[in-house]
Amino acid sequence: MTSQTVEFKPHFGAFVLETLTLGMYGESRNAIREYVQNGFDSLRHSIRVGLISETEAKIEVVLDVEKQTLVITDNGAGLRTESAVDVLASVGASNKNYRRNAGFRGIGRLAGIVFCDKLTFIAKAQGEPKKTMVVFDAKELRAKLSPHGDYSRDAAATLRSCVKASLEDASDRIEDHFFEVRLEGFFNPPLECQNLEHLRSFLSQVSPLPYRPDFGFRDEILAWADENGKELESIRLFVGDSEEDLEELFKPYGKDFGVKTQRVNLSGVDFVASPTGRWWGWVGRKRTPGSIKDDDAKGIRIRVRNIQIDGTDIMRDIFAVSRLSSKPRLSYARLVDWYPGEIFVSSEAAVPNARRDGFEEDGDWAIIRNELDVMVAEIYGKAAYRTSTADQLSVPNITKRLNRLAEVAEPMIAARMADWDKVSQALAEATEIQSRLKRAVKSAEDTELTDLRAISEKVSRLKFQMDTLAVEAPGQGGCEAEVATAVSDLTQRLYREFRARLPPTEWQRVRGILEDVTGEAPLD
Repeated sequence: MTSQTVEFKPHFGAFVLETLTLGMYGESRNAIREYVQNGFDSLRHSIRVGLISETEAKIEVVLDVEKQTLVITDNGAGLRTESAVDVLASVGASNKNYRRNAGFRGIGRLAGIVFCDKLTFIAKAQGEPKKTMVVFDAKELRAKLSPHGDYSRDAAATLRSCVKASLEDASDRIEDHFFEVRLEGFFNPPLECQNLEHLRSFLSQVSPLPYRPDFGFRDEILAWADENGKELESIRLFVGDSEEDLEELFKPYGKDFGVKTQRVNLSGVDFVASPTGRWWGWVGRKRTPGSIKDDDAKGIRIRVRNIQIDGTDIMRDIFAVSRLSSKPRLSYARLVDWYPGEIFVSSEAAVPNARRDGFEEDGDWAIIRNELDVMVAEIYGKAAYRTSTADQLSVPNITKRLNRLAEVAEPMIAARMADWDKVSQALAEATEIQSRLKRAVKSAEDTELTDLRAISEKVSRLKFQMDTLAVEAPGQGGCEAEVATAVSDLTQRLYREFRARLPPTEWQRVRGILEDVTGEAPLD
């Protein structure tokens, strides 16, 4: 049998552009992060080659909600006219080194097409008399990529029909160098393009920024990083609604954090580091139990080159699911929000995926994930879980639950009127309080036992009265109410008989068993 080679020419239809633009990012606001990330790469390169200093490097973001315009400008090296158009009109091609640069796939620059009608790039290199302007007709491109479009068309031809490039005179600013992204005419924009404060909050979380001056552990973190040879890159980022009204952004960690109904200070920070040198980080400690309420600062975040990867979901997943053990710990998931913190993964150690909502699932990330599991999730999840449990079983918290129950139950008992739904809910809450009391007694200090006994007596009395009221409550399942009352009566009778007939040690043992089974303590 003979075979014959068949020549063919690969064809990339227009649908591939939809995948790389409209379908690339789960949230359209991530396009803004991509442009800041590209500016960061340009600035770091410009600093390395001596074009600008650390203090001169900056990115400016101007949002004009009324005019529906977002402009992002950096004063990095820009692009030379001889290559600018080819670079900006290419998709999925980049000369960047993925180990050195935050962005390297060459697809992020088109992310803004999803929520604007016109996407413009303006580039100017130092010493050149002209600047390059490349304009994408995003509205037209979206129309051609709609489900009703012609996907048999070539991807390059489709893109070419929606792009215009030109050179403009800049001889009066020949020494200038910059790169500008302009998004105009918003189309289903993210909230960050409709509200300046939301934009500031988002960028303060995801961008590679310095710490706020009033963050009490800023100097300690920077000193630890310096002493241990860890580079913590950052840029200056300014955001406002006009070029004349720009405010510098910092990471969102401040002097205090919202927990429950108060603002609390951190009591310290712990430093954690990979035994294989792949990552390092810090985790904040606080004395007040509970989740941090500040959305922009809560949770342990993962960063590469100081740029946030996803939100807190990566560490939340590691807290909840260990790949080193079959034992589930889903209850740990919420506990990641008990801490502020950052994990800095080396760009040499793992590669973020194209959406930057996680990492490429390869052997490198598997090692890092397992290390974070053992050194962060297991330790801090367990600590928070123990603290949370102790807090739930504390005398003040059980007393609060009892008081809330009394506020609902006592008026119904006094009026001898209630509907079955309210009665059943109150009975369920009384049972839950009794369950917590049993667990609390086991670990209580001697000084707390008197208070716990008083709580137990009150909740048992309320429950007995609610059981009686249940018989009279309209809308109840009568049989169920009668059974509940009968069970309660029988339980109390058994308590009386066992106490009268058994010696003290046996009575205490039987009492514990009966209370554990019924959830009801003796009334006398």
